[in-house]
Parts: sequence; C-alpha cells; structure tokens
Amino acid sequence: MQLFAKCGQVVVVLLSTTMVCGAAERTSQGGLDITVRGEATAADAGLPTYPGAKPYKDGDQSSSGANIGFAVPGFGFKVVAMNLQSGDTPERVAAFYRKALSKYGHVLDCSDASKNKKHADEDDGDELACDAGDPGSNSVVYKAGTESNERIVAIKPHGNGTRFSLVHVNKRGRAK
Repeated sequence: MQLFAKCGQVVVVLLSTTMVCGAAERTSQGGLDITVRGEATAADAGLPTYPGAKPYKDGDQSSSGANIGFAVPGFGFKVVAMNLQSGDTPERVAAFYRKALSKYGHVLDCSDASKNKKHADEDDGDELACDAGDPGSNSVVYKAGTESNERIVAIKPHGNGTRFSLVHVNKRGRAK
C-alpha cells in the first residue's frame, strides 16, 4: 500500500505486517493493548467516504487499509489508513475533503511542502506542520487537527480519475 502522508514509512511497515496477519487481532496483557485490523473505513479515520469511491489495492496486497494501535499506561498511538479511488477529478475529490477536514480546524494545504506551512492550535499549542516528505508535483495533501491528533488526505491523479489516501494518526503521552 502506498500512502502519501506523514508517518508514511511507519504506516507502510505496519500495513505490511497487517497484510500478513490478515484477520483482526486484539491483544491485552499487563497494561499493554495492541490492536491490528487489516481493514479500515473512512469512518474509522473520522472522515466521510467520497461518493462512489472504491477501495484501491496496490499490486498484490490483500487489503486497501489498516487500523493499528497500541497503548500502555501513559502512552499510546493509533494509525488508521486506507487507499481509495474515484473516477472523478482530483480537484473534485480535493474540494470534498478540504470541506470534510475543516470540522477539525484549520486545513493546511501541504501540496508544496517547501513552503513549510505551520498552524498552531490556539488551545494547546500542539503545532501541525507540513513536512519536507509531503508530495508536491500533481499531488494535493491536506492536514487538519493537531500534531497529536491529525487527519491527512493525500490526493493524486490516476488515469482519468483519482487515487487518494485517508490517514488518522492519534498519539497520546510520551514514549519513555
């Protein structure tokens, strides 16, 4: 699965593991809670599904998404990621998701990450920024939320339509 978003390398590694695991697994032991599901929905990412969109799988992958998380007392993270495709133009898909992301606050347009755009949430100072690794050319990347609870939509042309990824990264506490 190819994702075009922050934490992409971590997500891809986790998704690769998930694809091998297949079925949903949940393990809890001694304060450690691990969840691995080889599927995800747009609702799992806190976003609506673009009308008419269908799951997209890269190559021989068995799934178009994953829902992965772990938690220990004081620290945890959850990553939900999925790939979709639509026959509509990237501009239409981008307009739909820009509006959907706005319910989480200011929407950063990271399509040109060289501008290193930033936005700080006024309530907690948890600054959200574009990353140098965010794609540019022919791609649109939107981010909303905070650094510890962010949603990302990455959109790119694909043939006569569009491929896009929805990602939700939720972190709490600090790793020690």
